[in-house]
Amino acid sequence: MNRYSRKSIQNILDYNLTLTEKHNFSALLGSERQYSKTDAWGATRKTVSDPFFNEYQGGFSTIVPAGNLLVENYLESYFGRVNYDFDKKYYFSVNARRDGYSAFAPGNKWGNFYGGALGWTLSEENFIKNSAIAEVVNLFKFRASYGVVGNNQGIGSYAASSFFNAGLNGTNPTLSYAQAGNKNLSWETSKKTDFGLNFGLFNDRISGEFGYYRNNIDGLILEVPQAASTGIPNRSILTNVGSMNNKGIEATLSAKIFSEGNFKWNSSINFTTQKNVVTSLDANNSDIIVATSLENTNIIRVGESIGDFYIVKTGGVNPANGRRIFYYRDGTAVQYDHSSPVASRWTKVSDGSVTRAANQAADAVVMGPALPKYFGGFSNTFMYKGFDLNVSMYFSGGNYVYNGTKAGLHDQRVWNNSADVLTRWKNPGDVTEIPRIVFGDNVSNGSSMPISDNLEKGDFIKIRNIAFGYSLPKDLINKIGLTNFRFYLSVQNAFTFTKYSGFDPEISTNGNSNGSPSVDRNSAPMARTFSFGLNLSL
Repeated sequence: MNRYSRKSIQNILDYNLTLTEKHNFSALLGSERQYSKTDAWGATRKTVSDPFFNEYQGGFSTIVPAGNLLVENYLESYFGRVNYDFDKKYYFSVNARRDGYSAFAPGNKWGNFYGGALGWTLSEENFIKNSAIAEVVNLFKFRASYGVVGNNQGIGSYAASSFFNAGLNGTNPTLSYAQAGNKNLSWETSKKTDFGLNFGLFNDRISGEFGYYRNNIDGLILEVPQAASTGIPNRSILTNVGSMNNKGIEATLSAKIFSEGNFKWNSSINFTTQKNVVTSLDANNSDIIVATSLENTNIIRVGESIGDFYIVKTGGVNPANGRRIFYYRDGTAVQYDHSSPVASRWTKVSDGSVTRAANQAADAVVMGPALPKYFGGFSNTFMYKGFDLNVSMYFSGGNYVYNGTKAGLHDQRVWNNSADVLTRWKNPGDVTEIPRIVFGDNVSNGSSMPISDNLEKGDFIKIRNIAFGYSLPKDLINKIGLTNFRFYLSVQNAFTFTKYSGFDPEISTNGNSNGSPSVDRNSAPMARTFSFGLNLSL
């Protein structure tokens, strides 16, 4: 059983002033305190004395506490902002804040962040308003901003602390080393720069914005792998490891395509590009191989996108003998035969001579990126009388996904296999992607080391949401004392269009981990959800 609670208090002072109808000032000062707490309780039970007892406490000879947890954290913030505009033409804004978070190390709990923005509404200038351009362009605004923002997301409530956990070994109390802390852990900061413009045409019949962004991230927080010999729990320590930057463009276009009589059609599309580069790392820019529960597929390396794949290049199956072909880092092609004696399982493709085993440490190369290079959405809303229909699409691409699920389904130990093993190599000359079956082989499929045959393009288009509704006429709902009465039907994640062979290219086994994105190992796809209901307003 888990119980989550959060208490917060905000104090805000807001002041507005207008002078001579053209000078507009506003100022804001505020503070916020936020306390979060998680209580978890659980236990295991076994050896029931009588199946008649089905309550937790009754009839079990052994009840052992498990999953008990008490977690607290505290965030305290002080912030302020000043805005000024002159005649709705020229805009200026500055802001600052100071945040303190309990999870960081003593001396590093507080961070100071700030920013500023400028704007110029060119369409409000007289030389535009009094020209023929104003008949077409009703809004044209330039904007620019810079800000330093702190990030404390994705870290535990005691991220900087070292501690032990209490437990039981049978009935004997124990203490176990649970977490290696970091006394230097501090805020991750993002220095964001944006330039852009907003426009409206034909009285906002068409509107949109276009921008360029650059985000330099310092103090990047990641789990840094440690040698197993250190005895550190989970073999990692949360650390400010270095810096990286993201840059790209953002564009949005909205249009009222049709609006005549009872029928209306509105549409909107947005598109964002993303280029990510790691710019520095601790320990003289040493590589970080990101450890996960199964595959160690990702690398963090200066000059590359974060979490790029670090895998051994493979070349399908040798048609002559059905063996998987691997490549050394220098390009030498070798092949693996699990049915041979251990000493001679690896041979060169060129002459069949025995050679060393291919492995990730010696032969892996950087492939990727794992992060999408672009993403966006396309939404359309249709309305006719009381009916409305919305169809929203989401797309993403330019990246790869490591299909670890496929590796598991091609494993030749005592595992279930996928149906495509029926196309395996059987006779000399067969051209296939599935090597010949040899019981116990977990190398040829990529279970013992990540291979490029399991790397697939992650491009996709999803129909994210389809919603259909009907609202009763106003004169009818007024008679029953309501202001709104609407029925609706909707489906989320309705359709996915992709060449990815797994369930869902959008899902990563490692969740939102920065260091190991786009790894699919037996991940459940995003659910397709159907819902219906009604909205009532009095």
